[in-house]
Amino acid sequence: MAVAPVDAETPRSRQLGVGDGDRLALIGPRGNRLAAGTSGVAVGTRTRHPQRAEFESGTHTIFEEDLDVRLTVHFDGFDVMLGHVASVPTPTEPQPLSATCPTPIRRPWLRNRWDDLAFVHWAYPPDEVQSLLPDGLRVDTFDDGAGPMAWVSLVPFRMRRAGPAFVPPLPWISTFAETNVRTYVVDSAGHRAVWFLSLDAARLPVVAFARWAIGFPYVWASMRIAKSGDQWSYTTVQRRWPRRPTATTQVVIEVGDMIEPTELDVFLTARWGTVAARGGRLRHHAVDHSPWVLHDADVVMLADSAVTACGLSAPAGEPVVRWAEPLDARFGWPVRV
Repeated sequence: MAVAPVDAETPRSRQLGVGDGDRLALIGPRGNRLAAGTSGVAVGTRTRHPQRAEFESGTHTIFEEDLDVRLTVHFDGFDVMLGHVASVPTPTEPQPLSATCPTPIRRPWLRNRWDDLAFVHWAYPPDEVQSLLPDGLRVDTFDDGAGPMAWVSLVPFRMRRAGPAFVPPLPWISTFAETNVRTYVVDSAGHRAVWFLSLDAARLPVVAFARWAIGFPYVWASMRIAKSGDQWSYTTVQRRWPRRPTATTQVVIEVGDMIEPTELDVFLTARWGTVAARGGRLRHHAVDHSPWVLHDADVVMLADSAVTACGLSAPAGEPVVRWAEPLDARFGWPVRV
């Protein structure tokens, strides 16, 4: 499509400064989106509607009054505005819970398989968990009758087939033990997502890639997983890099019968995205997989310091414990939130 500038309006400000709220979007005269992304400046179009002009910005909709317009260039058929997003509407309510993925991912950029996975969940005061979250995230809570509580989970499992979706799984590197400590959040777009407080993994290349490319706080560790009858044992022997904060985990669970997921199970497991911080900015990574098939489980032995190493107090009370059937997961391309 060939377009030629016709004229330009005088900027409202002498400084074309760029802030954290800046976005990029290009929308045609009928409101159809031509291109969009995030790149330091806000560009929108004044569509030829009689009322408010809209500016697409990832999962947000930006209106003209939210854009501090610095420069407008008129093209043949549409206008382009350069400016800074002064305010972005934030949903007051999180998206509804769903046991099945509401938005399947057709073109994933990452894929992996989660095997031999255990969930060990504890309730925490919301303020304590919120204090560990970055600006832009709020803790998600569940009320099981004792008032709204935040939740923190210790999740050990075996990762398989890990890597970019367009690259065949690599021997050895793509299969490894992992244990993560996670909590549950709502981002500025209303996504109910997972926020990782720590992730221990047994493959240094995976740790380096995930820290650099995604922003997950991975740690390279010496780990092992073993099975004996109905019991599963997950052990983190030592953190290798980064070594601080130090943490070890040894948890043994006994797997029981398959169960129908409760409302709390859905809240804790049916999370269709993760949020990571990279370069000082939050990005949401959509996740798509089949519904969880869960078993009841009991803790036989637990000695863990990974949860407290994240800055939390020691867990109190009996945990909710589950074991999950294997499933394959797909991750969408990150979107800034």
